Amino acid sequence: MLKVISVGKTYDGEPLFAGVELALGAGDRIGLVGPNGVGKSTLLRILTGAEPPSTGHVAVAPGTRIGYFAQQVTDPDATVGDFLHAGLGELHDVDREMRALERRLEAGDDVLAAYGEVQERWTALAGWKTASRLAEVRDHLDIAHLADDTPLRRVSGGEQARLTLARLLLDTPDTLILDEPTNHLDADGIAWLGRWLAGFAGGLLVVSHDRAFLDAAVHRIVELDGIHDEPQFYTGGHTEYRAEKVRRWQKLLTDHEAQEKDRRRWEADIARTRSHALGVETTVRSGPGADQQRRYAKKVAKKAKARERRLRRQMASIRWIAQPQTRPRLALAFRGEATADEVVLRVAGLTVERGGRTLLDRVDLDVRGGDRILVTGRNGAGKTTLLRALADAGPAAVAVLPQTHDDLRVDVSVLDFFRSHVPVYVDDAERLLDGYLFGPDQWSVPLRTLSAGELRRLLLAVMVNSPARVLLLDEPTNYLDLDSLDVVEQALQAFRARC
Repeated sequence: MLKVISVGKTYDGEPLFAGVELALGAGDRIGLVGPNGVGKSTLLRILTGAEPPSTGHVAVAPGTRIGYFAQQVTDPDATVGDFLHAGLGELHDVDREMRALERRLEAGDDVLAAYGEVQERWTALAGWKTASRLAEVRDHLDIAHLADDTPLRRVSGGEQARLTLARLLLDTPDTLILDEPTNHLDADGIAWLGRWLAGFAGGLLVVSHDRAFLDAAVHRIVELDGIHDEPQFYTGGHTEYRAEKVRRWQKLLTDHEAQEKDRRRWEADIARTRSHALGVETTVRSGPGADQQRRYAKKVAKKAKARERRLRRQMASIRWIAQPQTRPRLALAFRGEATADEVVLRVAGLTVERGGRTLLDRVDLDVRGGDRILVTGRNGAGKTTLLRALADAGPAAVAVLPQTHDDLRVDVSVLDFFRSHVPVYVDDAERLLDGYLFGPDQWSVPLRTLSAGELRRLLLAVMVNSPARVLLLDEPTNYLDLDSLDVVEQALQAFRARC
């Protein structure tokens, strides 16, 4: 169905990835993982034809229908109805053309022949099933309550994710390319997606950092690790991938240590041989056998040079193991200390309404140091609305991690954004950002160029350096890579105030 041949991508002369070789056919289940910012979403856009590769090409079998789930909706000002109808593909265009011709017929225009041709095509595409298909998909994904004229920006992140899935189903693809599909979905939504994918007969390539989802949904893992230009391949789901990655790393360290021990032995032997030859040449000047000893010394010196050339050839060969490298680890530690009996957030008589519904009615709430409170509920129930209300009603020392980053796609640089929220000198800001894996090459880049995971990490960096005693986290694990997830979980467990 889809074949990737030596695909690579470079930005400003620097390789993002190279030599990607991949075949995706019916029944294949492949997970794509890697640190934030290494090019996973870029690779998916290349596979869907939305972005050209720098090298190589993507071959798609004739008739293949690719369904692409992007991290965020492309047009938040579009309405629910227009967004879903666009998933009908050609039928959507034919239906719109037929409605336009019907209006012209009513106005008295002579377009009957054109209308007949369009209606024939509409019938061939089973256009009469459109309404029932839309209703069925909406019902399955629990989005039937969303009115067609509702702008996408007014629905929750979970509802946007369900709408995107609904649009994919309407397009009846035979190959799925999904970019973080479980972000924003509630537990029921993730379970439904897992069941649906289990019955999907086509090929699946999914970017996800949901560990349980990867274990259930994929059979192979492809990793862009940010160290090697080429992807690394693993068999199994997340659990097998992590275990195999540790095994490979330990073997690499062992093999490199043995190689370096052998290299040091060779270099010491070469140095001794060269020193011996030099000593003979400089000390033997004349006397019986002097010529013979000097000839012997020259042979020894040639032997040392031959050994050195052999060692250099080995070090230059593809079999030579380079110094093992790892990516810097995210450093994260939330500030804040509070005793268990200290109230860090008090709300009295809180009433929260959304869309004419009362979510909370005159609620009193005390949150104490060390509390861990989970806000759960179905998509669209008002969880994000509740967190916003708590932030507005709470004290000044409240930090909020938003669910989405739509309002951060701006031209402000990483350094300026950080300093606008954390009042420190430039040198201190640069040092802090470096600890959150934003190197000098990223300090001046605009936020709109960052990946969703990098934006998430930047917001966490701001929260860590704020004086907040209360953390309100809206889907905090969205977009973060697997290693960052581990660090965030550890930091939250150690936070003593409130999250």
